Amino acid sequence: MAALPEIEALAWHFRSAATAVFGTSPLYQALCPAVADDRRLLELLTRRRSGQQASYLLFGAVHHLLLDGADHRLRAYYPSVVPEPEPVRDPADAGPVFIDFCHEYRAPLEDLIRTRLVQSNVVRRAIGLRYALWAIGRRYEGPVHLVEVGASAGLLMNVDRYRYLIGGREFGRPDASVALDGRWRGTDPVPDLDDVPRIAGKIGVDLHPIDLADSRERLWLRALVWPEQRTAAAILESAIDQAREAPVTIITGDVADVCPALGRDLPAGEPRVVFHAATRMHVPAERREAFDDAIDSLGTSGPLFHVWLEPPDAPHHRFPVAARGVIAMHGPGDDAATALARVDGHLHWLEPLT
Repeated sequence: MAALPEIEALAWHFRSAATAVFGTSPLYQALCPAVADDRRLLELLTRRRSGQQASYLLFGAVHHLLLDGADHRLRAYYPSVVPEPEPVRDPADAGPVFIDFCHEYRAPLEDLIRTRLVQSNVVRRAIGLRYALWAIGRRYEGPVHLVEVGASAGLLMNVDRYRYLIGGREFGRPDASVALDGRWRGTDPVPDLDDVPRIAGKIGVDLHPIDLADSRERLWLRALVWPEQRTAAAILESAIDQAREAPVTIITGDVADVCPALGRDLPAGEPRVVFHAATRMHVPAERREAFDDAIDSLGTSGPLFHVWLEPPDAPHHRFPVAARGVIAMHGPGDDAATALARVDGHLHWLEPLT
């Protein structure tokens, strides 16, 4: 049986996540208090892998089972499962039904909670990476090598293969099958986001890369998209289709083990851009210093630009950024991180800070 402090911490997490995390998901907002009050379900979540954020993992696992055909009245509350134009039931009533589902499907749910990682590929976050590349281009002329840490399926590394619709302007590949739109909240015009460094090479690092040739792996990615986000799900499917045509290289392993050797393998003297989004937040606390040191090691043989989108309680140990919801960067010779832009977590809007 799990210790009481751990259960209490999980209960607090779900109560606070209703508004702090799931502000745009009425269903998940309604489910959080129900989970917080169910001791058996909280005890089940203590069996998750170290560092994994409990609410993302639980809701993704249940969504996975529903998308996979689990037969339960909970299906009626999920916009992603109910075929249009059939009505979806009021999420305010979903809590007790959700708890019943979790107990009825406890065995497959426990298997997913014990074995899976939170590996969301929010494709719109490529907008933030594109903006960071533009900022890097103001400091360095020439090609760069892109390294994504926590790459999952590597979809964000295709930042140079997408089309972007930002602030009434269009950038990227005009014929791209994946189009990413975002609101521009700046007072100045949108900068030329086509004026970015050429990406000379791409490589990802992940504990368990998503194999896009495996339908079960693709389903897990889909399950991590919130049920109301039909547009995001469609973008994900398009990005997956494109990535399967031209796969990127993703190294399997822990960042602390992979990055030092990877840094030596990259062309000496050539700049590298290391990027991660909602990755460090899932690194166990006792491993975070090693995570940071591993990223820093990529700068031993060439100029390092480090770009991230993480919550303020999971900063790089040398470059904290206090504000929530910012894309931050530090580059060669910087004494502090620069907050490049304020964003919402799924990059529906971007507000420049520099």
